[in-house]
Amino acid sequence: MAEAPKKAWQWVTVNEFERPAVPTVITVKKWWQHFTHWLSSEHESDEQNEHENAYELNLDTAIKELDSAFSSWLKDKDDNSLRWVIAPPHSGVAEAAQQWAKQNGMSTMKLPDRDTLCQSNDLPSPKFTKTKVWLMPQLAHTFLRQTNGLRWTREFFTKALAGDAGKGLIVCDSWAWAFLEKVWPVPVSDLWTLQGLDDQALEQIGLARGEGRLRALAALSRGNPGIAAAYSDRYHRNSDKAFETPQLPHEASDATAFVCYALLVHKGLTTEQLAQTLPIVSGSQLQVQLQLLQQQSLITKHDDKALSQSWYVTARGYPVVRDFLASRGFWLDKF
Repeated sequence: MAEAPKKAWQWVTVNEFERPAVPTVITVKKWWQHFTHWLSSEHESDEQNEHENAYELNLDTAIKELDSAFSSWLKDKDDNSLRWVIAPPHSGVAEAAQQWAKQNGMSTMKLPDRDTLCQSNDLPSPKFTKTKVWLMPQLAHTFLRQTNGLRWTREFFTKALAGDAGKGLIVCDSWAWAFLEKVWPVPVSDLWTLQGLDDQALEQIGLARGEGRLRALAALSRGNPGIAAAYSDRYHRNSDKAFETPQLPHEASDATAFVCYALLVHKGLTTEQLAQTLPIVSGSQLQVQLQLLQQQSLITKHDDKALSQSWYVTARGYPVVRDFLASRGFWLDKF
């Protein structure tokens, strides 16, 4: 009997996470150019418009699979443990977990106001609804990487890991988690995420046909479905632009790296919050870096009204920014 194909959306512990082979962005682009040159244009009639919108992820199946993975834990009234979901940028992991929590009637914790995190006055403490399962929607939005900017998050860890918080689901961006693991080096169990998507999984969720293209896309995206989807409008079989990535500014410097790293660790920041977090970068230099990165489509402003003033690294820019930070020796996430 033929083996059933594995599911595209699989929730696994962080230790079980695997990603496709990851050549550098440059290697992928060169490989793709060779591959597309080899293909004959005479037999290709299904090219997409270069300006067609990128594929939009449908997370319904991911949410159903999360329900299968977490339903026993959720329904066990005697289990007051915590579940942590670590979400790589643009992966859809955070959105799937948040939607699942909403469907199951969890109480959403109120996040602190980032603009007041560094003030000397007393901050409101984290509030846990012990009589109901609660959701921390995004731990990355509870701190600023600055002297006084971690007080709320430290108190959250103190209460949550002491077992006094009740039953809860905690969602945290992967870059923020890599940083917070150093701030609060207490081992945490039950860390979950979505398994990295290989070429077969990408095909299952509806991305481009063709094994060669999907292998290259899986490598470029590091198995991240959101990054793969962001490049889905560039599946030209006859074009060297199939995986054309944004370019770093020619003037890229240490300041460029500091800005990119801060945006990833905090999952977006306003200009004012960046200035607080990066006192080493002058105000004028910060404005220059933001403009340069925006011109290269590496960063942009949030569409969400609640985050409309926040800058973040774009999905297409993420592979480039990650490689840039790796080359500069920054502490990276595990994905």
